[in-house]
Parts: sequence; C-alpha cells; structure tokens
Amino acid sequence: MVEYIPDEDPQMSEQTNSTICPQVSAADVASQTGLVLVDVRSPIEFETEHIAGSVNVPLEALDSRSEEVSRNGQLVVICRSGKRAERAAYTLMGRGFHPKVLEGGMIAWRKAGLPVKEGKKRLPIERQIQLIVGAGVLTGVLLGAFVNPWYLVIPGFFGAGLTFAGLSGTCALGILLGKAPWNKLELSSGQSQNGKSSCCS
Repeated sequence: MVEYIPDEDPQMSEQTNSTICPQVSAADVASQTGLVLVDVRSPIEFETEHIAGSVNVPLEALDSRSEEVSRNGQLVVICRSGKRAERAAYTLMGRGFHPKVLEGGMIAWRKAGLPVKEGKKRLPIERQIQLIVGAGVLTGVLLGAFVNPWYLVIPGFFGAGLTFAGLSGTCALGILLGKAPWNKLELSSGQSQNGKSSCCS
C-alpha cells in the first residue's frame, strides 16, 4: 500500500489561505486600528484604485522591501483576485509574519459594493499584454492563412513567450511595457516608477 504524502504542510496551507471577509465595511476596517493592509499589485493598479489605508508593496519587490511591512497588527495581503496575495503570503511567512489573504482580492471587494479610493484611470499592464499578444496571434494566423504560411511563426513566437512566462514567472513583454513612458508613475520626488506586471492576477 502506497502512503499518500501531501505536497504542502496543512498548517501552512491553513495559515496562508485564511482570509478576512471582503464584505467587511470600510468603516469597520478603519475602526480596527491593529489591521495592516498591504496591497501587492503593481503601482499602476494601486494608483487606479485601492482600499483606503492600504500600502503598496508590489509582489516583485517584496523580497527587498519586506522591512516596510508593519509588524504592529494583523497583516492582510491584497491583490486583484487573491493569487498574487497568496504568493506574497508565503514570502512573508518566511520572514516571520502571520498574514491573512483577502479572499477574491479587489474583484470581490468591488463586487461587494465596498468603497475604494480611486485615482487616475490607466489600462493595466496585464490587459496591455493581452491586447498585444491577442492582436499578434490573430494577425499571424490571418497572414499565414491568406498570404504566406511562414507568417504562422508569429503566433508560435507569442505562444513560446507565454509558455516561458508561465514556467519562469517572468514576463519579458510585461517588463518592456513597464518601462514604457505611459506606464510610469510620477513620484513626489520627481522620480518615475515603473508599473511592472507579473503577468498574474
């Protein structure tokens, strides 16, 4: 008889997947003075909308900026849908934090009709990637079908890029778009900050 060995520690899974109900009102969040809200989305996503009182520490910068996360209270990690927040929670657990994840992320928060602080509307880099890849694949298929079969290399190129991004967790197109002028945020110091994307939700 083969003994089943789980892939992860059940206690760690329980800790990481524990959540704070996204239906809690902004007034209740504000009244819980010990609550620490950390949003791990990109700076552009955070600028577009975020929960009042939350601070932005992007997932890709969490390793080098974990000291910015307050230890004076219950930590709640936020992202768009919850996936990046779970990854961030594992990272923070390795640094002695005991985080909880906002289940469903900002999608669930908005769906529940809870208030957010809104800023300048920008097209998220994730959607920019989807538009470029989709247009590239469609163009390559049409050219390959009606002009020359060699154009089918184009969708193959995009497919290989997406496969690499999925395996490595690094999206070259997202990095390039993050450096584009329209994807830079102007900081109070006059410096600009790239709105990088991890190609994740």
